[in-house]
Amino acid sequence: MIRKWKAVWKRAGCLALMVLSMCVLTACGEKMTPRKLMESMSTNMSEITSFANKVKLNFELEDVLYTTSVSMDISLESTSDPKAGHALGKAHIKMRGAELESVLEVYQVMEDGRRATYSSLDGNWSKEVSEHTKGSVITIDNSLFSTMSESVEDFEIADSMIEVNGEECYQMYGEVTGENLKGLIGGQMLNAYGLVKLPDEDAVSELVIPITFNIYKEKLLPARIVVDMSEAMNGLYDKFEKTTNVNSYSIKLDFDKYGTVEEIRVPEEVKAAAG
Repeated sequence: MIRKWKAVWKRAGCLALMVLSMCVLTACGEKMTPRKLMESMSTNMSEITSFANKVKLNFELEDVLYTTSVSMDISLESTSDPKAGHALGKAHIKMRGAELESVLEVYQVMEDGRRATYSSLDGNWSKEVSEHTKGSVITIDNSLFSTMSESVEDFEIADSMIEVNGEECYQMYGEVTGENLKGLIGGQMLNAYGLVKLPDEDAVSELVIPITFNIYKEKLLPARIVVDMSEAMNGLYDKFEKTTNVNSYSIKLDFDKYGTVEEIRVPEEVKAAAG
């Protein structure tokens, strides 16, 4: 009988040690909060030298006479030193009864302290130079995560993990201002690189927009960002007394590679074609 009780206590002791070990490994009792997630993501992103991601845009605006729809699938690469980006993808557009599919490509680099953007639609290249180095068309301003952490208290974390690109991820959701969103993903993405004419682009900054972050559990880096602007954009068109009905206005960014992008250079033939 005594031997049996000794065996029971031995097993109980082993179980207690296992539980204690699990608590130590998982920071038992320390709850992950939206602020901790955002600050960790901000810190980790500031140390990233490069990343690659994919972007999907789906916009559909219905008016009295016609429907405009734009869908885009774009692959992007970005480096921080030197600061540069490259985007390549396809755009499917329905507008005023016409339907077309185009190839979109963009290079963005620093030249003589200014931001140079080389862009093409179906191989027709143009160049734009800007003194402003923020609000990039195709790169994400890493510091924006830090700025957004100041208003992250109203965000929530889902109870269960989800899987993105084969890895476990936290899911955090809440609302951001249009101003923060423009800084995070670039203003031109919000109007499909100029394919959608907004009633007032400045007014977008004042919108309140739902956003979902999926964050890799192990790396604590962005895995996916999903933005649904449909309701907010309907309100914007109503505010300016437009008859446009926004059926869908969504943006999804998937991040699958960090620190593996090689140096991005504008090919000489592109520079020559852009004049």
